[in-house]
Amino acid sequence: MDCTMTSSILSANYNTILFEFGVILVTSKILHALLRNVYQPRVFSDLLLGIVLAQFRVLSLTNAINLVFGKIGGFVFAPYLFALGVEMDPGTLLDAPTADAVVAYAGILSSSVLVTLFHMPLMKATSGVVHEHSLRSFLGLAAVLANTASPVLTRLTTDLKIAKTAVGRLAVGAGLASDMVTTMLIAVGSMIWRDAGGRDSPIVQPVLTAAVLVVVIVSAFVSRAMAEWVGGRNPEGRRMRGFDLSLVALAAAALCWLSSALRLDVNMAAFLVGLAFPSEGRVSRLLVSKINFVLSSFVLPLYVSHVCLSLRQTTDDIEVTGLGRTEGFRAFVMELPFPWWKVFFVTVMGTLGKLTGCAAAGLLRGLGWLEALALGMLLNVKGYFHIYCAQAAFDAGIITDKSFMAIIFMVALNVAVTPMVGMGIASWARRSVQWRLMGLQHHDPSTELRLVVGLHGPQDVPTLSYLMEALRWGGGGGELAAYAVDMVQLTDQTAAAIVKGGGFDGVTVVDEEVSEMRKLIGEALDAYQAECGEGVKVRRLLALSSFPDMHSDICICAEDAMAALVLLPFHKAQRLDGSMDAGHFGFRLVNQKVLQLAPCSVGVVVDRGLGKHATREGQAAIREGQGQAVVVVFIGGADDREALTLAALMSKHPGVRLTALRVVQNATAQARAKARTSLFETKASRRGGVGAAAAASSSALGQEEAQMQVDDKFFAEFYRKHVAGAIGKQGGGGGMGYLEKHVADGAELVAVLRGLQSEYRLFVVGRGRDRSSVLTEGLDEWAECLELGPVGDILASSDFSATASVLIVQQYDAKKHYKVIDEEFMPL
Repeated sequence: MDCTMTSSILSANYNTILFEFGVILVTSKILHALLRNVYQPRVFSDLLLGIVLAQFRVLSLTNAINLVFGKIGGFVFAPYLFALGVEMDPGTLLDAPTADAVVAYAGILSSSVLVTLFHMPLMKATSGVVHEHSLRSFLGLAAVLANTASPVLTRLTTDLKIAKTAVGRLAVGAGLASDMVTTMLIAVGSMIWRDAGGRDSPIVQPVLTAAVLVVVIVSAFVSRAMAEWVGGRNPEGRRMRGFDLSLVALAAAALCWLSSALRLDVNMAAFLVGLAFPSEGRVSRLLVSKINFVLSSFVLPLYVSHVCLSLRQTTDDIEVTGLGRTEGFRAFVMELPFPWWKVFFVTVMGTLGKLTGCAAAGLLRGLGWLEALALGMLLNVKGYFHIYCAQAAFDAGIITDKSFMAIIFMVALNVAVTPMVGMGIASWARRSVQWRLMGLQHHDPSTELRLVVGLHGPQDVPTLSYLMEALRWGGGGGELAAYAVDMVQLTDQTAAAIVKGGGFDGVTVVDEEVSEMRKLIGEALDAYQAECGEGVKVRRLLALSSFPDMHSDICICAEDAMAALVLLPFHKAQRLDGSMDAGHFGFRLVNQKVLQLAPCSVGVVVDRGLGKHATREGQAAIREGQGQAVVVVFIGGADDREALTLAALMSKHPGVRLTALRVVQNATAQARAKARTSLFETKASRRGGVGAAAAASSSALGQEEAQMQVDDKFFAEFYRKHVAGAIGKQGGGGGMGYLEKHVADGAELVAVLRGLQSEYRLFVVGRGRDRSSVLTEGLDEWAECLELGPVGDILASSDFSATASVLIVQQYDAKKHYKVIDEEFMPL
């Protein structure tokens, strides 16, 4: 009779149910699009819609909707947990605990201690949050409160652009570790407390548990073999065959079914099988991407609506409220007295548990107390998994309807508040960056150095890798975060070869030439990162744009990463005979615009085989106490000061033998400088009279004297810190030499530099935008590339050297940053 009634309901209202599903999906998308403007994640819009539907009973066939999801609800969440497991690497549990893991473990421990201290009011049979007084309910509640919704946290930090801040990076890593550990504990608990209805003998359950573990181990070998096979058939950069991806999905489903056939919950089986899958690789990335797209677009909004609509009243709650049995079964829980104290109690328990442990661990990591509290609040974020756990606990009789409703409202409240914490962190980070200029001279040497590195092709990787390696030892314990940007021109051919939704960039260019180039770049960067160890983090990015717009991608990346320096290859490349070719005008345009608009310091690299020699000779040079000979040229000005700061960072590396060359005016040059000032005064007097001439002369002399004073003070401090201590040391690695040359004009300056070109492998020089010196007068009249500055252009010309590479450095313009027109009003 019941089966006949169920079939009749479904057949009679099939079109209506589809219409209601469509209404829920469309409304969820519209709601998410509106709430996304205030950085609310998708789970909040789904929860808000479900609560509204449950409160006002907007849909007429809620019984039919619950009936449909009641039949398949036990399997709906399995793909979500499978994708979650694939994104995690259980091998990290065997490694030494990182800072992220320590913060995660501290949060889990403090949450468990808090649940232990307050387990009595939590687990009262009549008025507590947990209806069942047992060990499994106690451990399950502790694990759920300690769990962090890592997908929600990752998306939130990305949208708020705090994923690259110290707090954001620590929160994302700790959230993933916390999510993995607690979900594994829940999965193991579901195996131990498997409900068999008392039919099994005591030996059956351990045997089934062991069988599940065997299936998981087999899954690891099967999945890795399939991933390698599919990866070999579908190289990186080419379109993935749908049949191959379907085979992987089918194998995963078969392994999940085999685990569930051993009486393990199918959702927990999916998570364990997902953990066994390799977390790296194109196959895993694409599989997770496809699953998450289907889940977020169709499945999860309907699932959350089903959960909220299933809030019905149980017999226990009817007796508490005094309603009749007939009335009770027709009433929604929301029509009963709202369990405010349960919402408050569960929210406070979860928040305090995370705040206590995570904030303490953050303080030990050197965070301020405000940052530590923000870290704890971010790690307390809840999500879809907590809704699933509430539903599973309700179905198992562990919690009552009112506690179920309290947990749902707690998740909604928690998710709504967390973006506000993230916005506070984002505003704090932006303010700190506003008052800490993004450049090497203003970089805190105790913190990680962040670089944005532009790459035209694999030929640029050796030299730029050498520069990254040389710079990273200047501070922060050798920690470097490099954002390697592949600069690919967007043409009609590449536009036709774009596949959205694949790869680590969100798009994949299937053009064979581009994919091969990116593959070679990736192999070279992977080799560099593997050689350098854990201190170096290299993230691959793609700037796929036309040349007039490509600079925007690089500048946005530098701003989001809060980078101190952007390194770009010169648009000209060296020929086999040692001369420079004509170069690519498009890349030159990109360099010019980045130099003009970058939110941090910029370095342009003229490569003459520096990276090849460094790769071949670097390790031997370090062993022998010698290194690559580098000279930094200091004439004066902000750009030269930035170049000197960069050289100071490089000097810490044992494979760099650095020399500081200071070029100063001799007597002839000083006389010419005075004559230039007198000529300027004479011209001004002709235009505006004696008073105007005096004012103009005073202003010019004042600015030049002030610049010279800043240069002298800066170089004196540099000499004291880096040169004086190195004088007298034997050997090369890590030491610094000093040269001083007195010259009269630009010709003598060029002669001095030419005399050094055979002794040094790399020249570091400032661009010299604000340099006011008679030593460089007239050099720009013959310049081919004005964007390099007068000295940089000389060093980059074909007739200068065939072996000496050049790094031209430009400091971020502080006056442009603060939008002032006079240095007198600079807030520094």
